[in-house]
Amino acid sequence: MNKNFQHLLPVLQNILDEECRSGNECACQLAICHHGKIVIDIYAGNFSPQSGIPLPKNALFPVFSAGKPVLSALALILVDKKIISLDTRIGELWNDFSTPEKSGITLEHLLSHRAGLYLLPPSERWEIADWELMCARVGKMSPRNAPGRQCRYHPLTFAWLVGHTLELASGKSLPHLLKEHILSPAGLLDELFFGIDDKNIQRLVPVDDTLSPQKPSWLHSMMHDDTLRRSCIPSFNGIASARGLAKFYASLRGGLISEKLFDYAVSKLFRDADDPVKPGSWEKFSLGFVLEGNVAGHGGAAGSEGFYCMDEDVSVGFVKNRLRENFTIHPVRDRISEALKIPLRHW
Repeated sequence: MNKNFQHLLPVLQNILDEECRSGNECACQLAICHHGKIVIDIYAGNFSPQSGIPLPKNALFPVFSAGKPVLSALALILVDKKIISLDTRIGELWNDFSTPEKSGITLEHLLSHRAGLYLLPPSERWEIADWELMCARVGKMSPRNAPGRQCRYHPLTFAWLVGHTLELASGKSLPHLLKEHILSPAGLLDELFFGIDDKNIQRLVPVDDTLSPQKPSWLHSMMHDDTLRRSCIPSFNGIASARGLAKFYASLRGGLISEKLFDYAVSKLFRDADDPVKPGSWEKFSLGFVLEGNVAGHGGAAGSEGFYCMDEDVSVGFVKNRLRENFTIHPVRDRISEALKIPLRHW
């Protein structure tokens, strides 16, 4: 990795400026932490494509699935505290999981997307914001494949599967757990949200579907629904700044999570030997994080991402709001990666 951050600052700022001026992007932020300290904190573009108002430094962005590792980290924190274990069978906590077809599902299976419960039950948008209703619906689902056998990304159900399991294990609500174990100790109360409040919603940059062939796009509609973005659904409705994502990853190893457990969680792909990674697939899951070379992190649908460079103690947060037809390919991220000399991530 190129760690000459003083030299990199103008290079990276120029990348953001060029991508926004060209119309490839509307607004972007990039933050980098080295040994836990912010060394890069830059931004470019306009608050929205119509406004012409320059992006303010304190803007927040919808980060979609880039927020999933926050829930994964919470699970690992509770494992460290012996409130739950990776091999805990979910049926021991959740009555709806005590059926023969689901009795073998463990917390490890949930974190590595191997529970077979990846399809969202038919639900109206307002119902998705009803936590108890969705927990009940997801709990009654039947696996599409035998638990532990196939890795299949759980794009939406992940929130209720992992979140409610942790509620049952701890006896506390998910918002309380997130605040107690991650947001407060890591200093993220103003930088990372699952459920935006009245004070901070004015900082939220709108999803921009200018380049999307279908308008309004599904992602635009979901994150412009006031009820949904004020709800705690940490599989898809994360809201954060680049600083928030970078600081989150910087707080994990040896901080919020013990070095031993964190290193184990990102040490390998947690998948069945008979389920190799298909060529071109990004679904390379450890315990709640995607692995790409020495990088552990996760991307989101509009192109935001956060990750930790394991050999360098460098954490990166990048957020943007312009949707692209291919959710995993974002040229601006590739340019940033090339400048940093780290593996490309198309997740």
